Amino acid sequence: MDHQVKVPDMGTTTDEIEIVEWLVAPGDTVTVGQELVNVETDKATMPIEATVAGKIKSIDAQSGQQVVKGDVIAVIDTQAGAARGLAQGTGGSSFADSARPQAAPNREPRRDVQTHQPTIEPADIDINRYDHALLVGMYDRMCMIRTFEERVKRLFLEGDMPGTIHQCQGQEACAVGVCSVLRDDDWITSTFRGTGHALAKGLTVEQVLFELFGAETGCCRGRGGSMHLGDYDKHMVPGIAIVGGSVPLAAGMALAFKMQGSKQIAACFFGDGAIAEGAFHEGLNLAAIWNLPSLFICENNQYGASTSVKLVMRNERISQRAQAYGIAAQTVDGNDVLAVYEAARVAADTCRNGDGPVLLELLTYRRTGHSRRDPCHYQPDQEQQYWFGRDPIDIFADRLAQRNDITADELDSIRNDTNQRFDVALAAAPSQPLPSADELTDGVYV
Repeated sequence: MDHQVKVPDMGTTTDEIEIVEWLVAPGDTVTVGQELVNVETDKATMPIEATVAGKIKSIDAQSGQQVVKGDVIAVIDTQAGAARGLAQGTGGSSFADSARPQAAPNREPRRDVQTHQPTIEPADIDINRYDHALLVGMYDRMCMIRTFEERVKRLFLEGDMPGTIHQCQGQEACAVGVCSVLRDDDWITSTFRGTGHALAKGLTVEQVLFELFGAETGCCRGRGGSMHLGDYDKHMVPGIAIVGGSVPLAAGMALAFKMQGSKQIAACFFGDGAIAEGAFHEGLNLAAIWNLPSLFICENNQYGASTSVKLVMRNERISQRAQAYGIAAQTVDGNDVLAVYEAARVAADTCRNGDGPVLLELLTYRRTGHSRRDPCHYQPDQEQQYWFGRDPIDIFADRLAQRNDITADELDSIRNDTNQRFDVALAAAPSQPLPSADELTDGVYV
């Protein structure tokens, strides 16, 4: 079966994209995620990856040629790939390779930056003391987040997904571990990388996918897209794209909870890039001096866009910054969902009992670029190998294998089910109603 490789929506200020260099030739076999061609957009030179496995049947755009979104630039014979047993999707026994960049023969070497390989001691956790339903539920949500992000990435690369994407593959344990300890009436604030937070807080696959397609039935009626996911009914404020912008907001929400005596808490997710923003320091200080029930969660994925966290601070840990405000803080293995769960459980109780705020630094790694146009050339190969070898879903699966009441077949069934649930939502997406142009200014302050 022939699969057309189309140009995705990669430009910012122009539709034209230049073919720079092909990394494969007709007759070559390719795998899912393998880099096929380098293209130049208005912002950077980056690769286009294969979304299917097979053999290159033809190359239909030559080096130096200008192309636009939707143009067919190559054809892959997928039957040849199936005959050779090449991977076709994200299934299989391990998630570790599902988002791993494939080496290209002519790939430029990454810049010489400090490799982030922190010493992380395995948490001493007795897997048998947890409820079966809790564990299986967390594993299901982690798998759903990974499947969702990988499938959306494929849709984008095939030119079927509008708008932009900022993905969270590799950070599933952070969202699921924290949200698993929150009550339904606890609120969270998120960022432009909020898919995992949304799915972990209870938004459905349909709500999120329809929003990405700009449909009226999306969680924000198609107005927010991937950068502003949220649902007030699920107590999730739509994502705030301003870096650090949600920190003072979470403090304000926590102030309201304290004044109302509600025992609710406000959990605020942000990335390591936010720690250099004034809003971060103002929000933490406000929460500290008023002793607010604010749970600040820094998902330290090592990079703010393309800038290493080591280049923006002299502290060894981001959690050390909380000392300046006299609040409790802890650095946790963000790729171990149970370590996150335990730290978040204690922190949430602290906030709920009036002894907050608390800051948790979750050490994790972003397995994809900052955004759709980022090829991650700033991430050293050695660093990627280290972090990709610590896949949060595989770490959790290894722990679950120690249980007598959880089988490998059960875990495989959960993973297969996530693809089926996505398929159902995807099949329904094209028929969803789009917002009317007559409502363009509704809800807009003028």
